[in-house]
Amino acid sequence: MKFRYRLLPEGAADGVVPLNVAFIDQADAKACGLTDLDAVKLVAKDLGKGCAAVNVMDKNGVSVSSDGIMNPIAVTSVACVDHGMINPSFGFMPLSEIPMYDSMMKDEPHMRQWLTEKFAGRPLHRGPNKTDLGERTGHNEYMTTTGRIANNNSGSEFFNMIEMTEILALMAGQYEIMNDGEVIIGVAGPEVSVGIGMVVSERWGRIFGGTNLGGYKPGMTAHCSGEYAKTVKSDYPVIAAPKPKFMETMLDALDIGLVPGRELGCSPALVSVAHAYGKEIDFDRITPASWVELEDIGLTREKLMKPVEKPYTREEMILHAEEIIPGIPNAKAYKVSDIIEIREVEF
Repeated sequence: MKFRYRLLPEGAADGVVPLNVAFIDQADAKACGLTDLDAVKLVAKDLGKGCAAVNVMDKNGVSVSSDGIMNPIAVTSVACVDHGMINPSFGFMPLSEIPMYDSMMKDEPHMRQWLTEKFAGRPLHRGPNKTDLGERTGHNEYMTTTGRIANNNSGSEFFNMIEMTEILALMAGQYEIMNDGEVIIGVAGPEVSVGIGMVVSERWGRIFGGTNLGGYKPGMTAHCSGEYAKTVKSDYPVIAAPKPKFMETMLDALDIGLVPGRELGCSPALVSVAHAYGKEIDFDRITPASWVELEDIGLTREKLMKPVEKPYTREEMILHAEEIIPGIPNAKAYKVSDIIEIREVEF
């Protein structure tokens, strides 16, 4: 029997991708009678002396970005492989299916997106629950590691720890990879660096979970690093969806009345989109520490509080996505089929 997986190889995208990243369609694994871990072991075997970060993906699932935007895809397990091995303690970790609980919409109001027709009934995966976390200490960056490779923040940041290289993979970009679409790849820039720290609060979240519920609220910055926030990850390469497609995910959230700073994070992308769309931003709940980071990249309170003369319609927002959404300057677009290898493993 043959098992297939996707490999984004080191050197792809005109040399920008600094390490191997493998993506497994969980449906392909199940069709071969494999668990997530079984499938990762086959990737490790196939790569031999090579190394890779590995994400197992559910194309029918949903996940949530750090600033609270829901995406129609989920990572179900994260892993790292090196020289055919998976570290038995830290090399593989499931990202639990998170059930809806009675007070979820009150505790995590951004999750109202899960009630919409687009997302209702689809399994949610964000971060590990207590069982799947196992003996690992709960913290804000769920990670696996084996040998040279680390897979961080529940499958969104991949490191070669020997060469000190890293690439970010936004969930909307991973959706494009799994659906043979198109991605943009470039340097993250200050806006993405700041935006990654603008978080929402979740129980068993992709970044913060469990007892951290309520620890970081919309409008706060988890980086809390002032003028340095724009430099934290600004020079890292990043895989993202084309901005018109990324725009649609944010518009879906704004169209059901979710407000940056109140229910959603105050990332540069979200506040820029809300402003151009004529939607509310809860300025008073954006903390002073967050304002320092936003204003340092030119998104001042004065600028955002000044209404646009004529807000764009949804169609116009998508048309003007490139100019509205900040970050990833001079990115290059690639067809996924041009940069991804489809590999087969016999077992």
